Amino acid sequence: MGWIEEQTLIARLKGKGVAIITGCGHPTIELIVKMVKSLCHEPIYAIVGGLHFPVTGSPLKKSGIQSTDDLGHGEAALAADNRCGFDRTVSFLRKVVPQKLLLSAHDSCDHALSRISDELQCDTRILKAGETYDLQGG
Repeated sequence: MGWIEEQTLIARLKGKGVAIITGCGHPTIELIVKMVKSLCHEPIYAIVGGLHFPVTGSPLKKSGIQSTDDLGHGEAALAADNRCGFDRTVSFLRKVVPQKLLLSAHDSCDHALSRISDELQCDTRILKAGETYDLQGG
């Protein structure tokens, strides 16, 4: 439980910048962006995938399991430090200034995804299976 290693894909989009494509985002987007910036100096145009935001509700909660956040982070989803961590992530993403956020709802609740959509000044969409997304186009 806790920190989980995973891979992230970095794609250079001609005339746009860098697209970061994550899996679940277990390492945190802050760490992923830091690693990307150590590899290239282009602006971050898009962040795509899961960011493993806090979960305020879970379909399994009825059985006493707060599944996604507890199992992914090993921390309680509603703990004060986790909420502060989410606030820091929102603040961090404001400074990164991506033009596009295409976020997975996997391991994130509607409340967290809504806050991101409301609080960041970029094109934000929730990814849906089977849909296609054009990062290179407008």
